[in-house]
Amino acid sequence: MTALKKHLFSDRGMYLVNILFLLAVFIRNRGIIFAACLAWIVHLVFAIKTTSSGASRVVYSVFMIFAAAVIAANGYFMLRCI
Repeated sequence: MTALKKHLFSDRGMYLVNILFLLAVFIRNRGIIFAACLAWIVHLVFAIKTTSSGASRVVYSVFMIFAAAVIAANGYFMLRCI
């Protein structure tokens, strides 16, 4: 678990999140955007836990709310289309 945390919070972790978002742009599949947003939320949680700046925590929290809203909107439209 420690290795996963270390890897996810490194530059490679953010690189993985960026690759998932890039794939979501080119491959129109809701599963990829779910994975990208969830990976981004996990990365932001680790960022909030390690930062000492209050302003950074607020910004990261706003980004987490945005990612959760994207997941909720995609889930709503996915269920509505069924």
